[in-house]
Amino acid sequence: MENEVQNVLQYLLSNPVLLVPILGVAAMVIYGILKKLIKMAAIAAIAGGLYVLILRYLGMGVGF
Repeated sequence: MENEVQNVLQYLLSNPVLLVPILGVAAMVIYGILKKLIKMAAIAAIAGGLYVLILRYLGMGVGF
């Protein structure tokens, strides 16, 4: 299995014409995943902030 992976990597490194589109697709996939993770983190932070504000407004806050 390792030998096959090394053969594929060696083939791609010897043919940069094939390597460039593969790296481009990989970069777009990583960018899309990071973009979704950042969006989810922002939504979670906003929801958490609103939750704390509602608890304080209703008088059930933790006291910080």
